[in-house]
Amino acid sequence: MKVRRIMCFSAGKPLIISHNGASGDYPDCTDLAYQNAIKDGADVIDCALQVTKDGVLICMSSINLLETTNVQRTPFSTLTSVIPEIKSTAGIYTFNLTWNNISDSSLKPKISSPLSSYYLVRNPRYTNNGKFVKFSDFLEYGKDQDLSGIMIIIENAAFIAKSLGVDVLESLTTALNDAGYNNQTTKEVMIQSTDSAVLVKLKQQKAKYKLVYTLPQGIGDASPSSLADVKEFAEAVVVDRNSFFAISLQFIINQTSLVKDLRSAGLTVYAQVFRNEFLSQPWDFFSDETVEINSYAQSLKVDGLITDFPKTVRRYKRNSCTGKDKPAYMETVDVGGLVQLLQRNAAPEAQPPAVAPMPELNETEVQQPPFPPVAPKNAPPGAAAPPGSSPSDAHTTAVSTCILLVAACAALLL
Repeated sequence: MKVRRIMCFSAGKPLIISHNGASGDYPDCTDLAYQNAIKDGADVIDCALQVTKDGVLICMSSINLLETTNVQRTPFSTLTSVIPEIKSTAGIYTFNLTWNNISDSSLKPKISSPLSSYYLVRNPRYTNNGKFVKFSDFLEYGKDQDLSGIMIIIENAAFIAKSLGVDVLESLTTALNDAGYNNQTTKEVMIQSTDSAVLVKLKQQKAKYKLVYTLPQGIGDASPSSLADVKEFAEAVVVDRNSFFAISLQFIINQTSLVKDLRSAGLTVYAQVFRNEFLSQPWDFFSDETVEINSYAQSLKVDGLITDFPKTVRRYKRNSCTGKDKPAYMETVDVGGLVQLLQRNAAPEAQPPAVAPMPELNETEVQQPPFPPVAPKNAPPGAAAPPGSSPSDAHTTAVSTCILLVAACAALLL
């Protein structure tokens, strides 16, 4: 009997990179999310780095605790403030609370449900389960497990430096050094940010990390000058998965030139964020997460997949058979094929509307002001002064108010 040689892969590309740990099943960035991401086969686990009021580095998917915890149901609910540099609406931020406050039993993590507008909520069994994780503990997870590396996401670092007097980059490099990551070669350390100034500063410090730039969402290609700028400070890019295709009403119209542009510039390409919910995939992928993953792995040949469900990508890598004898069900999707079928057979009103060309990434979007110097430490915004004002503004306002009150009383006495 002739035995057909089947080529399957479980190692190598694409890398399986967690998104807030196994956040599809457990609350973001908790011990449960990280432990199960490792158990589910992630190659790389990630930490969105935040800082507390007392300067402790923690992993939290959002700097705004209203988005990731039940803080509105705790005594800390009075700490809301509006900080336009971060968000236009009110929030309660990690730097409003100490680590002891955050690890307090009254504050619980909250599972994310990115498709809740469609009444799709995630794993109710673990809605508020798990413990918050300090960055030092995350580093221990990464060091002691069978992983190829860790990904650290840094946002709002410039605001934290100039407004709170905390140098997140210095604290980060100190923590990595203390954990032994600077004296080893087996675990790759990747630093990801949307802020090019953060990566430029790390590059200037000759940091021995892989620097990863997060591209803006919604772009369809990139100018040569913008890619040349990116190459100055980054080896890799993270791209929103919907930037690879022009999409209308969940129908793929065509493939953009973005992946070709990035490849020509010699950049490693990671795509995000992959989810299991059937409404997260375009109709061309049959609302099937495995069909979608197969297309990104085989057609686009991305270097890594950032996912809420590491187990799903690991299952695909263990079972997907490639090579010239691959079965028909492992063929990739014909890009735009579903729309072409509708154009041939459906009435005009049943066809998805045309889409405008997706914008091009240009150098002005890449270039950011230099990373600011670290200011003297002061109280977090919103703690005492009015939201959006500095302590000196609050002092001036208070003095002016007192003067007016004294003048009014004097006028009444006269």
